[in-house]
Amino acid sequence: MQKVQIRGRLRHLGMVIGASSLVLGTLTISVAANTVSATAATKFKACVVTDTGGVNDKSFNASAWQGAKDAKKINKNISISYLSSTSSTDYVPNINKFIQQRCGLIVTVGFLMDEATSTASNAHLSQKFAIVDDAPSTKSKNVLSLQYETDQGAFLGGYLAAASTKTGAVGTFGGMQFPSVTLYMNGFVAGVRYYNKTQGAAVKALGWNPASGKCSLGKCDGTGTFVGNFSDQTAGKTITAGDFAAGADIVFPVAGSVGLGSVAAAQQAGAGHSVMWVDTNGCVSDAQYCSSFIGSVTKGVEPSVRDAILSAAKGKFHGGTYVGTLKNQGTGVTYGGITVPASVKAKLNAVAAGIKNGSISVNPNDYPAS
Repeated sequence: MQKVQIRGRLRHLGMVIGASSLVLGTLTISVAANTVSATAATKFKACVVTDTGGVNDKSFNASAWQGAKDAKKINKNISISYLSSTSSTDYVPNINKFIQQRCGLIVTVGFLMDEATSTASNAHLSQKFAIVDDAPSTKSKNVLSLQYETDQGAFLGGYLAAASTKTGAVGTFGGMQFPSVTLYMNGFVAGVRYYNKTQGAAVKALGWNPASGKCSLGKCDGTGTFVGNFSDQTAGKTITAGDFAAGADIVFPVAGSVGLGSVAAAQQAGAGHSVMWVDTNGCVSDAQYCSSFIGSVTKGVEPSVRDAILSAAKGKFHGGTYVGTLKNQGTGVTYGGITVPASVKAKLNAVAAGIKNGSISVNPNDYPAS
């Protein structure tokens, strides 16, 4: 198995999201879909700069763009546009192009765009920005950071995988070793360990060894398996096949479209091998592969981008931080095309309630390693 060490739409979560809120520190901005005016006098332009992988990556780029389309559907006065980045060298020119076009809000997608977004926001203090999946290093107040405590949703995914494995082993791997990736992996391993502790099991979790201490949105260390990018589906297939050969029957790729390589490996391995999808509900974003998914760990990119745009269009933009959690539907787990017993679903509901009220920790170090 290749191991590389490197630093550095949400459609539903078991229920339909209607009105939602952005929590900016202690400030909450509520946007109710049925109260937004669609007849304002001046057009508001919202612009999205995607990371590599493009707007149709079936992952967070696609979710951010869908969020923009959702905002336009709610408020007819909003116009939207996007520019795709084929490499990191496109970040700055794409952002600058949208600044020149006087976009009311520029949404940059992904932590790799941190530096370009921070530089632009510092140089153009009247320009409003939102960045997905990152706490930007800028000190300016014109950036809204959209972040998600995905270890909560991934904990449920790990528990589901552990409750569903027939071989006693499950696996995970990442695209690149950044906190927004490893946070998923950390929560997944924690869910497996919690299952083992509470159910008297010994399911092994391959692909991630958490460091001591607690993870945060900005720091989540450990050692594990990484592709080195978010586009190499061949590498994703190879890593997943290696996990299957090592005894796993369920693999959780936290690597965007690389995960399609995991699907290919599961299909090639045959019955009894499946994938836990990431970011979006796989049975919606990749419906043709639904039969290969045991479930999906979701991230609320779509509704958070939608609400950021709606707020900005109403003149109520505030820089700061939005954090998506299980409680505010910013992360969660959905079921796939593989049947999950009602008893397991009931257990997951109870676990979710425990995470929400704080009685269940999502730190893997709070449970014995398998």
